[in-house]
Amino acid sequence: MSKNLTQEILEECPPYKIEELNQNTILNEENFRYILEIKNSIKKETELAKLQIKAKELKVQRQFNKLFKTYQQDYIQNLKSKGGNKTTFTDCPYQQLNCGQWIADDTGVYKIEYSSQTFQASKIKACSHPIIPVERLINIDTNIEKIKLAFYKDKKWQYVIVEKNTIASKSKIMQLANFGIEVNENNAKDLITFLADIMELNNIEPKTSVSHLGWIDSEFVPYSDKYYLDVDKEFKQKLDSISEAGNYEEWKDYIRNLRKDNLTLRFMIASSFASVLIRIFKLNTFIVHLWGKSGNGKTVAEMICASIWGKPDSGMISNLSNTAIANERLCNFYRNMPILLDELQIAKAKYKSFDELIYVLTEGKGKERGTVDNGIREQTSWQTIITLNGEEPITSDTSKEGVKNRVIEINEDNYIVEDGNAVVNFIQENYGFAGKEFIKLIEDREELKKIQQHFVKKLNEITEYKKQVNAFSVILTADYIVSKKIFNDEPISMEEVKKYIREDTDETERYYNYLLDQLNINKNKFYKRADNSNEWITPNGEIWGKIEQTSEFSHNRSTICYYVYPEITRKIFSEASENWNSIKKKLADKGYIETSKEEQKDTKKIRYTVKEIMPEGRRNMIQVNFK
Repeated sequence: MSKNLTQEILEECPPYKIEELNQNTILNEENFRYILEIKNSIKKETELAKLQIKAKELKVQRQFNKLFKTYQQDYIQNLKSKGGNKTTFTDCPYQQLNCGQWIADDTGVYKIEYSSQTFQASKIKACSHPIIPVERLINIDTNIEKIKLAFYKDKKWQYVIVEKNTIASKSKIMQLANFGIEVNENNAKDLITFLADIMELNNIEPKTSVSHLGWIDSEFVPYSDKYYLDVDKEFKQKLDSISEAGNYEEWKDYIRNLRKDNLTLRFMIASSFASVLIRIFKLNTFIVHLWGKSGNGKTVAEMICASIWGKPDSGMISNLSNTAIANERLCNFYRNMPILLDELQIAKAKYKSFDELIYVLTEGKGKERGTVDNGIREQTSWQTIITLNGEEPITSDTSKEGVKNRVIEINEDNYIVEDGNAVVNFIQENYGFAGKEFIKLIEDREELKKIQQHFVKKLNEITEYKKQVNAFSVILTADYIVSKKIFNDEPISMEEVKKYIREDTDETERYYNYLLDQLNINKNKFYKRADNSNEWITPNGEIWGKIEQTSEFSHNRSTICYYVYPEITRKIFSEASENWNSIKKKLADKGYIETSKEEQKDTKKIRYTVKEIMPEGRRNMIQVNFK
C-alpha cells in the first residue's frame, strides 16, 4: 500500500466521535496530533472547526485553544528535530529530502499555519511548483558557495545555479523569476525559509567547483571528474563547444593527410597541442601569429586546431572585437587550453599598436580591480599559447625586443589547405577526441621533460635568441608526441623549424635602420647642395634639416650625413608609439650614436653616429652619418 493511500485512510479514521466527546476527552493529545497530521488543508480546517464548536458546547473552548497552540508548537519542533515531512515529487531525479513542517509534493511547496487568535488554518505557499536545493558548490579559487536548485516546470525538471546569498535575500531571490521559478514579493520570504530549512535538515555534501578550464594540480578540466564546472552564462556556449562528435579514427586519417604536405599546418597543430604544456614547463604565455594573403586558408587552419579540442565554431574561436576586460575574462576562462583568435586587424581600432595588444595578451594576468563593497576581485590569469591570424605581421621594425620574444610569426602566402569548404564540413562533423587523448599521453612528466630538454639543446645550437628557445622547444615536444602516438607520421625536423626562427637584427639596430629609412624616404625635406655648387637648395614645405655628402678616398666610399632637427626625430618615433629619448640612449650605449654639443671635426671617422651640434645661426640639430 502506498504511503499516500495509507495517509488518506488514517485521515478518514479520526480517533474520536464528535458526539461522544466530553470535557476531558476533547482535550486528549491524540486529537490534536490527528488534526496537525492531516495533509489536506481543507479537511484539516474542517475537522478543527468541528472540534472547536464541540469545545464551545462543552464550555472548554479557552482550554482547547490554549492546548492546541502548545501542541502545534511542540509538533513543529518535533518535525524539525526528526526531519519532519519528506518531499514527495513524482519522478524526481533526486532522493527524498527532509522538509520539516513543509509539504512538498507535485502541487508545490506549502505549510499549514493556525492563527494565534482565531486558530483558523491558513495555507502558506512558498512556491507553486516543485523546487529543492540539490547541490552545494564551493569554488576552489574564490571560496564562494553556490547552490544548485532543481525545479519542475513545463513538464520537465530544470536546473539553475546561483550564489548562496541569492536565496538568502528577499530582493535577490526574486532574480530566480528570470529562470522561470515562480517567486514574487508575496512568497519570496517563505521560499527563502523553505530552502533554508531544506539545507538545515539535510546533509548536502559540498562539491568543489571551478569556473575555468585547464590544470588544477595534476587534473585537467574539463576532462576531470573531480571538479564541477560552474561557468558564467557568457562562457556556456564555449564550454558546450568542448565536446566530441563523429569518428576519431576518420579524423586522424583526414588530418594526417592534410599535414603530410604542409609544414605550416603541422606547426599550427603542434602549437594547439602545446598550449597545455606551458604550465607544466613553467613558461610564460606567448603568441603564434599566422599571417599572409587573404583566402589562403588561415582561418581554416585555426579551425583544424580547434577541432582537436571540440567543435570548431564561434564557441571555440573568438575575435578581438571585445573590450579589454572581456578579453581578459576570455583568457582566464581557457586558462591552460589554447586561445584561438581570428582576424587580427579587428584589434587596430581598440589598441594604440599591436605591441600593446601583445603585452596585454602575453602578460598572463589581468589588472587588479575592486568590487562594489570595496573588496578585491579575483585576479584573472592564464598560461597558454594564443593563436592569432591576420593579413599582416603583428610586430614591426620598431617593436621592442621584449615584444619580439613573445611572438612566433609565421608568414604563409601559399594555400594551407586546398579545399577549405570540404575541410570545414568534415571537421564540423568530426572533432573533440585528440585533446583528451593528448592529456593522457603526457602523464609521464619525467619523460616529457626529457623530450623538451632534448629540443632545448638542439635549438640552442641554431639560434641566438635564447628567450624563444623555450617557446619552440615546447611546440616541438608536442609535435613529437602527437606525431608518434596519434598521427603515426614524422615529426617536424630541426632543419624544417629554422623557417620560423627569427633572423632579424637586434632591437637597437632595428631602431637605427628604421630612422635611416625614414630619413631616406623624406630626402626632399632637407636642405642640400646643388650639383657642383656650394649653393643650398631650399625644400618646399616642412624642413627637417640638411644633407651633406663627403668622400673617403682611402676607402673609395662616400658618406651621406643628415643633420636633423631633434623635434623631427622625436616625431618620427612618436608616430611609431616610441620615445626618442630612451631610444637615443640605447643607440648611444650600443655605439651607434654619439651625442655632443660640440661639432665633430673629423666626421670621416664617424659611421652610424648621431650627435647634437650647433650649426651657425641654427637651432640644435642631430647628425646621422651612414654609408
